[in-house]
Amino acid sequence: MQVDGTAIERNCLAGARVELTLSAQSVSTLSLVTGAIMIQRDQGRGSRTFEGGDDVMTSKDRRLQRGCCVLVLIMLLSVWPSRAQEVTARLAGTVKDPAGAMVPEAVLAATNVSTGLVTRTTSGASGDYIFLALAPGIYTLSVEKAGFATGVMSGISLNVDQKANLDVVLQVGHVTGSVTVNAAAPLVDGTSASLGTVVDQQPILDLPLNLRRAGALALVVPGTVDTTDRSLASANGNGSGFNDNSYSGSGGHSSGNLILIDGMISRALNNGGFALQPVPEMVKEFKIENNTYDAAFGITSGTTMNLITESGSNSFHGSAWEYVRNRDLDARNFFATDRPEFIRNQYGGALGGPIRKNKTFFFGSYEGLRLIQGQTQGSFVPTAAEKAGDFSSFLTGQTANLCAASGSAAPANLNFDTGQLFNPASEHLFPCPPNPANPSAGTSTVLVGTPMSGNIVTNIDPVAQKVLALFPAPNRSGNPNYINQTPARRQDEQFDVRVDEVLSDKDRLFGRYLFGNSNQLFPGNFDPFNLYQHFRGQNVVGGWTHIFSPTLINDARVGYQQDYLIRAPQGFPRASGLLASFGIQNLQASSPQFEEYPLVNFTNFAGWGDGGYSPDVLKDRIEKYEDTLTKIVGKHTINVGGDLNFWQTPAVEDPIELNGSLTFNGQFSSLAAEIPGVSAVSDLADLELGYPSDGFFTKNPFVNKLLGGGWFSLFAQDNIRVNSRLSVEVGLRWEYRKQPYDQNNQLATIYPLAHNSTPGDALLVTALPAAVNDALCSDPHYLNINGQCVIMSSAMRTRVGLTGNKLRELSYGPGHGSFAPRLGISWRPNSDKLIVHAGAGVFNDLPITNSIGSYVNNNPVSTQSPAYNTAVGSPPPLTNGVPTTTQIMFANAASVPLSQILSQLMPTPFYHTPTIYEWSISIQSQVMQNLAVEIGYVGNRGVHIDNAHQWGNQAVPGVGDVQPRRPWPDFNTMLYDTFDGISNYNGLQAKVTKRLSKGFQALISYTYSKALDFNGGNSDFVSADQNDNNQRADYSLSDLSIKQRLVLSPIWQLPFGKSQPFLNSGGLVNALAGGWELSGIIAFQSGFPFSVLANEDFSNTDAYAPRPDRICNGAGPQTVAEWFNVNCFSTTALAQALANGTPRFGNAGRNILIGPGTQQWDVSVIKRNPITEKVNLEFRAEFFNIFNHPNFGTPGATIATSAFGQLTSAASPRDIQFGLKLKF
Repeated sequence: MQVDGTAIERNCLAGARVELTLSAQSVSTLSLVTGAIMIQRDQGRGSRTFEGGDDVMTSKDRRLQRGCCVLVLIMLLSVWPSRAQEVTARLAGTVKDPAGAMVPEAVLAATNVSTGLVTRTTSGASGDYIFLALAPGIYTLSVEKAGFATGVMSGISLNVDQKANLDVVLQVGHVTGSVTVNAAAPLVDGTSASLGTVVDQQPILDLPLNLRRAGALALVVPGTVDTTDRSLASANGNGSGFNDNSYSGSGGHSSGNLILIDGMISRALNNGGFALQPVPEMVKEFKIENNTYDAAFGITSGTTMNLITESGSNSFHGSAWEYVRNRDLDARNFFATDRPEFIRNQYGGALGGPIRKNKTFFFGSYEGLRLIQGQTQGSFVPTAAEKAGDFSSFLTGQTANLCAASGSAAPANLNFDTGQLFNPASEHLFPCPPNPANPSAGTSTVLVGTPMSGNIVTNIDPVAQKVLALFPAPNRSGNPNYINQTPARRQDEQFDVRVDEVLSDKDRLFGRYLFGNSNQLFPGNFDPFNLYQHFRGQNVVGGWTHIFSPTLINDARVGYQQDYLIRAPQGFPRASGLLASFGIQNLQASSPQFEEYPLVNFTNFAGWGDGGYSPDVLKDRIEKYEDTLTKIVGKHTINVGGDLNFWQTPAVEDPIELNGSLTFNGQFSSLAAEIPGVSAVSDLADLELGYPSDGFFTKNPFVNKLLGGGWFSLFAQDNIRVNSRLSVEVGLRWEYRKQPYDQNNQLATIYPLAHNSTPGDALLVTALPAAVNDALCSDPHYLNINGQCVIMSSAMRTRVGLTGNKLRELSYGPGHGSFAPRLGISWRPNSDKLIVHAGAGVFNDLPITNSIGSYVNNNPVSTQSPAYNTAVGSPPPLTNGVPTTTQIMFANAASVPLSQILSQLMPTPFYHTPTIYEWSISIQSQVMQNLAVEIGYVGNRGVHIDNAHQWGNQAVPGVGDVQPRRPWPDFNTMLYDTFDGISNYNGLQAKVTKRLSKGFQALISYTYSKALDFNGGNSDFVSADQNDNNQRADYSLSDLSIKQRLVLSPIWQLPFGKSQPFLNSGGLVNALAGGWELSGIIAFQSGFPFSVLANEDFSNTDAYAPRPDRICNGAGPQTVAEWFNVNCFSTTALAQALANGTPRFGNAGRNILIGPGTQQWDVSVIKRNPITEKVNLEFRAEFFNIFNHPNFGTPGATIATSAFGQLTSAASPRDIQFGLKLKF
């Protein structure tokens, strides 16, 4: 059953109305209206209103408004430049005579071969010339000067953001004569210190790409790492339709990446990945900048991908294709019992050409994707005996005494098997007698109960019976004992078009539109818990280049991006009455339109349910305005600029688990906590007895949020050609960040109070109107254990100055402006073929918008209502159900004030702009005409990094109740952000570039690096810390630190057939032997670091990710059954310390072990068959992981679990894809 996305949106957004008003004495509003810029001025108030949840920017920051007005005015005058990101190329050099003397006033013309567009300039007094804003492509350069023969240099290939240097030597002769030579831009860059790699169209089209995503080729350049923890060829997406590639550069997280398509942002706000990707045929080339010292680049601190789309030419050209993959061509996954179902078809076409020759050009493409993909998902499910209540197999034959651990006497009647189950209703506290042999130990009290005969649960709770019925039977032995191969389904449609217009020799326009639509079905652990997702994205940009003179050029751009995402359980809404049918009193759907399964969680067994933040409707929108002015003055090429970027994320979504959640951890049916080194027997036994460890249901059914913000920049850059051997780049960038806000005032944050003011030492501050805010104190949830309200009153907000904008911007503070200086040096010691680069710069980053959204979902204004089931010796609470009030969930549970169970809040109000300091030094050498080598050192240091406290407000070690030992005792654990993270990266990055000649080209990239931080950050992999009060103790290898990575990406046109060195013949010989090409991506990578975790909180701090003691190195046999030495990690001493009243943290460090490395051999075989002179039929076979090498995931890392130390997952096995393409 499929989900009607339109119906979901209608249900979620019905009646929603959002209004934005910008107020100032004089307001200028920019908006996109049918692709144009609309400027609106009012004397009083300007507003834009959208129905159905559409969104708008809102701001009362008058300083920002004045800045916007000034920027708009200057843009309109075409003198306000903002070269935010360079999407063109430059060609510069010196004109000389045969004796080496400079030739001034020579007339130069650069002609674009495909479009015929001619750009002219004149050499200066010192013979220097420069062409600005050349579109990437192939050029012919002609040079004329009286007394010299005309020089013509052909075949000059210019790439995106390239600053090529090409000197011209004129020969003495007649004006009517000419000298023509084939030329190529140097492979070394003598004018820029930035470290970047260009991937041009041939590798984009010819290298093997499993899902035909050009963005995957970001991983063939030095310094990048795949952050999806999978092989390069994997076809698994990141869930947003076209965001199938996620990568990190030079130690940074993918959330810091900037992705540009024709200068317009195409970035998923929540994770920094692609919002949309053009098909490979639509991509002309792209450049990956790992370190750039051009002040034009900013907004984020990570890697910049600058992608340029294909444009039309004076001749019609295009292609049509289909690629096919299916199960019959694939190998079996290492852990799978069979090859899962797999059927994939990708088909489409591209066409480009002239609308008016030499004037108007177009290029467009379409691609469809149809995919059925069986998933190999492993989970641990109950056996038939366990479902029937038989846990006799858990008995170990080893006994322990409940009292002996504390040093007390050990009564014989308290000797039990370590796997024994007990009746929770019989449990009670027992005072252990003193031990005459150890009088100093005193006495202690332990929990005891009646053991279950034979370890069998005889009376299974009726609710548990219904839960158990939804588990499938095991289909394999071991762990996992159940493999689910239910296929995922995906259907994509993608359309791209670009139009270029040459208005005159001085004016050029272009417009480009990308559209993508994707529907996906993601299987859960087992049926029927699958997730449906609908994605729609659009990205549009328009540009206008005006040439005032050869030394003064202006370039203006405006762009807009929108991503639209709907997620819901498959079959949503479920059958009416489903939730109530479980028999949990008072737990029922809020309405028939939102009927779902509850979520059931286990410690060891697979959980199930309609979990997550679904159903929901999410949108990301970005508006971008920029303009560029470039001026050449003597040896100086000066750029000054600035841009405006607005972002918005309107959404309607379920806060979390709309229809409730239950968790079982085995604590009630087991007394293992009284025995050091022994864990709970079975979480499933707690279910069958009816004892959840905790649970909650949602207080408010939906959250309607409208987040927004912006970033704006100014910069100045001077590229100085000091002499023929030395170039210097000096730049200064200023950036202003309009901090996130919520239109509905649903943000809240913890506000520390000085001197432990009453109540407690912190209060909760909301941005709600005064009356609504103060009314919260009438709800007992917001009272602490002393009956005092933990919400800051509106009167107190006024007293401490939290009013107006300060209140709305409390969570991230007011907007922040910061400077980012840049410096780069390029020096040729003694040859044009050898260049030394050095540079340093400051880069600012953005806060992570996905965490911003979660704070709206899960703050006290719209929180769930949980309660912990702390009762012992009481009847089973499961069927007692949920009371109609929101105070407690279980009738026998301890009633805990909401203030002590808050789980997620906004950041503390001490924002600092995340800042990265970068530096590098490198040497480039063009050892041959078509071969260059580059090796360099890259370093960076991050401060004020967005730091997600996964388990903030953690208690300090101690005995007794945890709550009084928390930093803020009135509150429980909290997820919140601070900006005190630090990071450090040092790496060697090297590459060998072989330009196409004699049918062969290649790129070889190598990285040797080390990245350090003390937290996984707020994206990618997040390794929660053990002790949130001392995060610096976790300063160690970053989650994404990869020691070594080597990637080879060769393309070889085999030398056989007509006009080739071997078998040079036509006819049948050429048909069989000619036109063959081999290419590949061969990658070797070290493993990711990981931490070993303890299975219990022995520190008694309510730790989220406790670690055990490390008693030896831990290096192991590195086999599937035992990747590391599991005996090197123990919790015995930790359990003893807890029993002795001196609890502590484990001494095992963070990320001290390294997981399996990967090696991936992807090979493409292409056979080109000419049909006519201009028509070619291309057959290709692509082999991904051709040697079927198993690339394993990280091993099980939680001590005392069944998978501890074992490898249980592997990336894609060998896949084979066939393709057929008609090119003309």
